[in-house]
Amino acid sequence: MSEINILKLNFNDEDFLHIRHIRKSVFNTELGISESELFDKHDETCDHFLIFNGKKIAGSVRIRSIENTIKLERMAILKEFRAKNYGKNCILQITEYYSTKNFSQLILDSIYSVRGFYKKCGFIEEGEIFQRVGIDHIRMSLTF
Repeated sequence: MSEINILKLNFNDEDFLHIRHIRKSVFNTELGISESELFDKHDETCDHFLIFNGKKIAGSVRIRSIENTIKLERMAILKEFRAKNYGKNCILQITEYYSTKNFSQLILDSIYSVRGFYKKCGFIEEGEIFQRVGIDHIRMSLTF
């Protein structure tokens, strides 16, 4: 397999169109989440990353800074790249990048049915199951 890389983007970058496509494909088409929920006011101020293998774009993720913590949001891996370590490698690279910026904790609100993936990446569940966009979620955290 080719090396897995992440590329940091801003909301106004031309390549943000790839993120729009990925979110629509994964969240709207596959999961049935309304298109109106795919983007919000935080997109303009968050860090965005494309996940790729040097040839093809495999997914995207958004990172939002909340006080002394970073929050992983809207991680989406295109179907053909799932179960091939793209997500896990992305999380590793993100924690390495943000550790150089003095962050030491990553939180996320996982779709409940995929929480096992995040557990394999070292995250632990916190709190109760809650609903967002009609789907069960649970808060998870990783200290690095």
